[in-house]
Amino acid sequence: MATPTTVYISPQQRKRLFQRARRRSTSFSEELRAALDFYLDLPPDFDQQAFSILVQEAQASLERGIARLDAMSKRVKTTGRKLDEIDRRLDELTQNRI
Repeated sequence: MATPTTVYISPQQRKRLFQRARRRSTSFSEELRAALDFYLDLPPDFDQQAFSILVQEAQASLERGIARLDAMSKRVKTTGRKLDEIDRRLDELTQNRI
């Protein structure tokens, strides 16, 4: 069971917690407890700077992957159009021979 506690947070933190609670259909208190649990589950020697670098590298890798997927999607569409054109021409050839 949760116990009432006074915690001073910035107006921006309060606003963001309320927004998150609204989006997730939870309460402000549930979101605050979840944030505290997340923080408390971190190892005591957690290196925030190293984690930030890791997150940046992961984001860059994700963006490269998305760019590759976009390029491949474009190639697949182009190939599909070319195959459709070949199929149309084959149909014309078949029709002309009949």
